[in-house]
Amino acid sequence: MFRSTSSILALLAAMTLPALGADYGGEWGDDGGDDGPDFRSTYPLEPGDWAGLGDDDDPISIETGIRYWYAIGSQDFSSGGGAVSASDTAHIGELHLRIEDHSTNTYAAAIAGYSAAMSGSVTTPMGTDPIVDGHVGYVGGDIGWQAWSDSNGSGIGPMAGYLYWQDAPDTGRFNYTTLNTGSAVPYSAVTGQTLVPLASAPNMLEAHVLRLGISGKAKLGDMFDVTATVAGVPYAKVGGSAGVDDPSFSNTEYFGPAQAPYGGTTGNVAAIRSSPTSLDGWGYGAMVEGFVGIRPVQQLTVRVGGRLWYLQGTADATYDSVTVSDPGPPGGPYNTAPTVVEQSWISTNNPFRMLRYGLMLEATYEF
Repeated sequence: MFRSTSSILALLAAMTLPALGADYGGEWGDDGGDDGPDFRSTYPLEPGDWAGLGDDDDPISIETGIRYWYAIGSQDFSSGGGAVSASDTAHIGELHLRIEDHSTNTYAAAIAGYSAAMSGSVTTPMGTDPIVDGHVGYVGGDIGWQAWSDSNGSGIGPMAGYLYWQDAPDTGRFNYTTLNTGSAVPYSAVTGQTLVPLASAPNMLEAHVLRLGISGKAKLGDMFDVTATVAGVPYAKVGGSAGVDDPSFSNTEYFGPAQAPYGGTTGNVAAIRSSPTSLDGWGYGAMVEGFVGIRPVQQLTVRVGGRLWYLQGTADATYDSVTVSDPGPPGGPYNTAPTVVEQSWISTNNPFRMLRYGLMLEATYEF
């Protein structure tokens, strides 16, 4: 036992002493060297070196950055109350991330965007009005396999992804009442005129989108690259609300004097919607984007490109409405309060369309 232990210690000493000798800065006491051994650190000093990110032989590369999207959009839908068509221009900021594994030729990508400003117009059966506010928001991710690849970032192959997309231009219209069955209706006991309380809601469409398609990337030397994705949308779950779709809306009618025989000519409100219109349906479409990039300095790439998203389909529309009686008795004095009765309605298979497209500018850092 002692002989075996001695042999092991001798072997370790023989292996260790040359290594220590190689780490000496010089002989002890030698004016040309250090006064002692220089034990070099076994750990890299840079955190990036620990992970090996950015090495020439690193199989993983990561791109992250920001984008600006000058996006032109439109919504067209019907919900049993007439057709609504909105068009707008939105300025959208976006964050993006792409991780590539060159050893397997696969990648994962993610985006998240939100508009900073929005303007446009909306046309309903009542006329055309401006859009002065609202928002566009989205978040999503893709995974892909570059089946035909050079294992260095260039390749083409199938991809699949998910996108949550919300379009909500603020139409700013008062188009439904907060009354429901049994509500008290303010009115004048002198004229018999009722005052119906009103509320508003933006037009908001949202979609949960399945994306299937082809993605490609080509590096053109050390300075240029081209990326593109062409995806079909076989299915999208669509919902939201329509805040402006009441074809009978009229400020003159809703706020005008009481109807005859109460002394007026335009009349009290007899029927009006009492909720926004909820939409629930499905759709399909296509999504395309492409970029051309230039690398002015190492690891920084600037790209310019464009994007188009399109969905169409059908949706069921559900909403409530109320009928409001006149105060009585006829001719006054009006000491009998109006009554309110509420009903629920559904309109099926209403067509809708969502479109957004425009130019994009991107700045990306790669490591």
